[in-house]
Amino acid sequence: MQATKRQIVDALGRAGLRRGDHLLVHSSLRKVGPIDGGADALIDGLLEVVGEDGTLAMPAFNTTRYLPTPCFDMRLTASRSGMLTEMYRQRPASQRSCHPTHSVVAQGRRAAEFLADHYLREAFGVDSPIDRLARAGGYVLLIGVTHMANSCIHIGESCAGVTKFYWDDGPLPVVKCRLPSGDIIDYELDCTASCSMAFNAVEYLLRKRNQVSDLNVGQALCFLMQGRDIIENVVEMLRERPDFLLCNREICRPCVLARKHLFSR
Repeated sequence: MQATKRQIVDALGRAGLRRGDHLLVHSSLRKVGPIDGGADALIDGLLEVVGEDGTLAMPAFNTTRYLPTPCFDMRLTASRSGMLTEMYRQRPASQRSCHPTHSVVAQGRRAAEFLADHYLREAFGVDSPIDRLARAGGYVLLIGVTHMANSCIHIGESCAGVTKFYWDDGPLPVVKCRLPSGDIIDYELDCTASCSMAFNAVEYLLRKRNQVSDLNVGQALCFLMQGRDIIENVVEMLRERPDFLLCNREICRPCVLARKHLFSR
């Protein structure tokens, strides 16, 4: 059975979203299943829920594992964060932040404000687009994905002052990035977007404090949370246990080095 745009809008409304809200969506379109009107109907439903005074944001990451060549161009470089995000990026009304690996695409009244000057910030640092949206009272919606896709957790790591490490040995990569002005600069990447394999651990505190709303979009199980709650819980847990979000894989250089750093102090 196909999901409809009306069913999607109604489900999001029952979960607590209202016109004027700001919303960051991480998604798996495949998990949603068939939709009457396809992926465009899902995007239209999300936009309808937040309305013209709200903001709908999605990742448009091409990630550090696929460095943009020969140059990142916010108008042309494709999103590698799923089909839904690439379709949203291509909409005429969409705006995109200028960051060569972890840009964000958005529409809405405050989109330009949230996205501005991303290249002057860390990918997931304080005052980056996702942090701005969260601080403005924005929500995070996970559609068919877990907290491993919840990039707001990286914001919590930055707020907690976590020392992070890059995937590869040697100096941080430098990539070409075309600015909104058209100028091309050499951009050194940062480490804020490293491993997220242990991020589902955040679920416990959010559940304990009744800060997660469950809903279904089509066939996908979804989780709706306030960005500020995510950040505050992450900061609290990292102060109590600094290795809280480090995975145990021996092949994960960022987490192996972060753990060594923590326990060698």
